Amino acid sequence: MDFEFDPAKDAINRTKHHLPLSFGQRIFDDPFVDILPSFRPIDGEDRYKAVGMLDGKLFTAIYVERGSATRFISVRRSNGAEQRDYDRDPR
Repeated sequence: MDFEFDPAKDAINRTKHHLPLSFGQRIFDDPFVDILPSFRPIDGEDRYKAVGMLDGKLFTAIYVERGSATRFISVRRSNGAEQRDYDRDPR
């Protein structure tokens, strides 16, 4: 899997969420990562949400598929609803 991101978007994400977009690659290391569609007409393209556990903490990456690349839009700690959904999913 090829990962990419916009450096300007990375700077925004670091300021807002205190995480580099490249951190999103690690979310896919969780063997139980949840991949959910996040389609909204306002976005103009199909986005996905990856929710995964790293070092006992849950993180979320919002991304798009562009050709063979996974392009990160946002990477952050998961919110309460994402935590509940992840915990509820039988593995």
